[in-house]
Formats: sequence, C-alpha cells, structure tokens
Amino acid sequence: MKRRSLVTFSVDHPKQVLLAVAALTILALIPLPRIRTDTNPKNMLPPTSDVRVGNAQVEAMFRLYEDMIVVGIENDGGVLQPVTLEKVARLTRAIQDVPGVAAADVTSFLTATNVTSEAGTLKVGPLMTDPPRSEAEIQALRQALFGNPLLIDRIVSKDEKTTAIYVPLEKGANGKSVADAILSILSKERGAERYYVAGDPVARDTFGDEMFRLMGLFSPIAGAIMVAVLFLMFRSFLPALTTMAVAMIAIVWSFGVLVALGFPVHIMSSMSPVFLMAIATDSIHIFNEYAFRRRESPDRRTAILATMDAVSRPVRYTALATAAGFGVLLIMGIIPVRVFGGLVAFGTVMLRVLSFSFIPAVLSLAKDPKPARAVPDDEARTRSPGLLRGIAAVGARHPAPVLAVTVILVAVAVAGTTRIVVNNNMVEWFRPSSEVRVADEALNRQLGGTSMGYVVASSKDPEFFKRPEALRAIEDLQARLEKHAVVGKTLSVADYVKRIHLVLHDGDPKCDVVPDNAETIGQYLFLFGMAARPLDLDNVVDYSFQNANIAVQLRTWDAN
Repeated sequence: MKRRSLVTFSVDHPKQVLLAVAALTILALIPLPRIRTDTNPKNMLPPTSDVRVGNAQVEAMFRLYEDMIVVGIENDGGVLQPVTLEKVARLTRAIQDVPGVAAADVTSFLTATNVTSEAGTLKVGPLMTDPPRSEAEIQALRQALFGNPLLIDRIVSKDEKTTAIYVPLEKGANGKSVADAILSILSKERGAERYYVAGDPVARDTFGDEMFRLMGLFSPIAGAIMVAVLFLMFRSFLPALTTMAVAMIAIVWSFGVLVALGFPVHIMSSMSPVFLMAIATDSIHIFNEYAFRRRESPDRRTAILATMDAVSRPVRYTALATAAGFGVLLIMGIIPVRVFGGLVAFGTVMLRVLSFSFIPAVLSLAKDPKPARAVPDDEARTRSPGLLRGIAAVGARHPAPVLAVTVILVAVAVAGTTRIVVNNNMVEWFRPSSEVRVADEALNRQLGGTSMGYVVASSKDPEFFKRPEALRAIEDLQARLEKHAVVGKTLSVADYVKRIHLVLHDGDPKCDVVPDNAETIGQYLFLFGMAARPLDLDNVVDYSFQNANIAVQLRTWDAN
C-alpha cells in the first residue's frame, strides 16, 4: 500500500488535491509575464566556450557590431540619378532615427568614408554630403565611386543598379523589430526602385518570431486533435478533457519553473508543449483500465485503486524512460538543447505525478465515463485490430521474404545516412518566395554579401601592422580569400593604406601598392585616423597595431 500512498490520498481527498494543483498552477503562472525569448545563435554555446569567448574578444578589440542589417536599393535604370540618390539620402536619415539602430555608424552614399587628396593634402570625408542634381555632379560621384575599390561591391554594384545601406544594430536590439520599422519606412516610397532588407539578424529573428508564432498556433491545434481522438476512442469527454488538463498543467508548471530559474525560451523549447501533449496520452491506459475495473467492482474507490495498481508499473517506468531519454540532453554542449531536454524531462515527471494524483482525484469526483471501446471479457480485450493481425500473419507465414525486405530497407537507410547534409543556412529554411530569402539572394547576387565574417592576424611585436611586409601578407591573404565563391568582398587596413598612398600620388597606378617604409605607413594611418569616422580604422586594426582584422563579406551562410 505504501507505493500507492499518493493515489490513496488523492482518492480519499480529491478536493484537496485539485485545490493544491490549482494553487501550484497559479504559482507557476506568476513568473510567466517575465518570459523572454532568445534566437541568437551565439547564445547556443556556453559563455565559457572557446568560440564564444574568442568571438567576443574580436568584437571588443575591433569595436565590431554584433548584428548588421543590409538595406538594398535596386533600380534597373541605375541608382546614380537624382531621384534615386535623393531617396537614398532620405532613407538613410529615416533609418538612423529607428530605435535600436546605431545611427552614427549607418553607412550609405550619404555617410560612407571617401579618401581623396586635394593639393597634395589628404582629404577624408563623406562620399556624398547632399544628393547631386546636375549631370556634372552625378558624374563626379560616379568617378569617386568607381575610382575607389573600397566602395565597389560594397556601396554600389559594378553595374550601378544596386546600392546598399548598412545598418548596425545596438546591443540587444531585435533584428525583426528593426527590419519591420525599416520596411514601414520603405513602404512609403514610390517609383522605379525595388527595396530589400536582409542580413543575419533579419533571418534569425524573423525565423524565431515565425517559429514562436507557429508553435502558438499549432499547439492548440495539436491539443484539439488530441481531445478529438480521445473522445472518439472513449466516446466520453472525461478522459479527453482530463488528459488535456494534465498536459496543460504540466506545460504551465514546466515553463513557470523555466522562467523562474532565469532561462529564456529558445526555438527548441517552444516545441516542448507539443511533446508534452503527446507524452500525456499515456493516461489512456489509466482510463481504459478503469473502464474494465469499474464494471467489475461496484465500489468506485476500489476500482480506482485496482486500476492504479494495474497500470502503476508500466506507466511509471515509461515515464522514467522518457524522462531519462530527454534528460540525457542535459549533458550536451548546446544550451538550447540542454534547456529543451531539461524542460521536457521535468514536464514528463510532472505528467506522471499528475497521473497518480490529479487523475485519481478527478475519477473520484466525476461521473463514470462510458467508453464505447472497452469490453468486459478478457478474450475481447486481447483482440488486435484486423490490420495489425494481418501484418503479424504475413510475418509469421513468410519470414524469409520479410527478413529480406527488412535487410534491403536497412541497407537503403544506411546508404542514405552517407548523403546527409548539415545545413545551417537559416535563409534556406524560408520558402523561396519569402521576402527574407528573396532579399538575401538579390543582395548577395549584386553586392559583396549580407553575412559577415572576420579573419584576425596577430603579432607579439608592437606596431607590427605598420610594417610593409605585414600589410603585404594581409593583402595576399585577402586575394586568396576572394578566390572563394562564397566571398564577395574583403576589407583591411592594407586597403586603406594603399588607397591613401594612391591618392597622395595623384592616382598614379604604380602607387596602388603598400609603401615600402613603415614610417610612411604610420603617418598615413595617423592622418586617416584623425579625419575618418572612429570605427573606420578601429574595425580593421587595434590601437597597438599588434592585431589586424580582415572583414569578409559572404554571399551565403554556407561558409563552413
């Protein structure tokens, strides 16, 4: 009797059990308003992981923004015309006012740094202070653009049909919220231009938002289907609604504990309600057994206790096996996998606790269900559906062919596993016609790429990256990187030094090289750092010149 003490208490004190469950459920609801979501791939790794620590160090060292949105403006007639340039300027200013945008570092025609010279003096300033209107002004802008390799395929495409506005996000900003605000701004524009909004945060946060929305939509649908199926099986709402109540209570308890412990809800965690609803259907065994026991015993209490005695071991062991299976995920290195495993394992245990408390309490108070499927005699109880009996008969009568087919299917499955492709390209998780995917493909086709990567070179020697040999090594590495199909554009401190050397020598092609003198390079970088936007130089070299960064624009997320 000891092992069923919870059942006995629940049968003898059903109202107290139901009140306790209600109180615990209300208690679990209290933390839920503080629920927060996390779709950032970086947070999938533990904060102490080498990759995450190294990434954070690079971002801090070179003052890099964690997230960047790319706004593309395409015009088949060319973007270098007064109407389109006016729109670029207007849109740049409007985007700078969007909450979550790092306004000072938005880059477009209006704000991009251009390095030129005048009367032998270095001149660093915005590419375009005001939109040009005359043909002469537009031609001057065209010459400035296409005379500066740093801007081609970054600010403007080679065919002049596409330009980009690079929008860095402040730490913690939601990519989808910012993207939606930008799309609202773009929707007010009219004309021949086409607009695209792309980038890692757009795809990531849009996917996360859609995933949570779909889970919010399909979880109730899954619950409704479960209720309908249970009703058809038992011809009674009591088993269906009680099983659903058990599932909902376990879900609320699980998420309440999750939020109370300070964990966010990841994309994987959002799927746990469907898993818990499926696991909750184990309660079918309790109701089915109770139907038989109730017909055998006129005493309700005796029938309930006999039922729980009969199903106790299989239901308990099934729950433990399921919880252990999901609990194994707690030792995984990916945080969302850990949270998901722990959430479902905890929910599974709570389901079983409710099975041995809430369900007996409900059976003690409710009117007896009358399941149409239940039959009183043992012979009928052991009958299998015709389809299953037919399948079993085939296996018994023709064992050799069945085994042969099984071997063939296993061989096909094994061969199939060799063709598994791991795809971490979140953009391709969207439909080909989705705005996110269309925008990403268009900008990757026309410009350097919407995804960013970084290659860092380091030295123990102070001011090492003022040396000609160091910059030439970086230049050589850039050339090799750009041979890869996924790389669209690279940028480094060597590019700035070459540009300055070229313009100070009146555009002589022979001077489109890294100077031979470290002192000259140091002077160039000092002048550039004084006149340019702070991040222009900070993004590519640290203050000690011991670390240099090559910014790599990628045309795809498939860059493993």
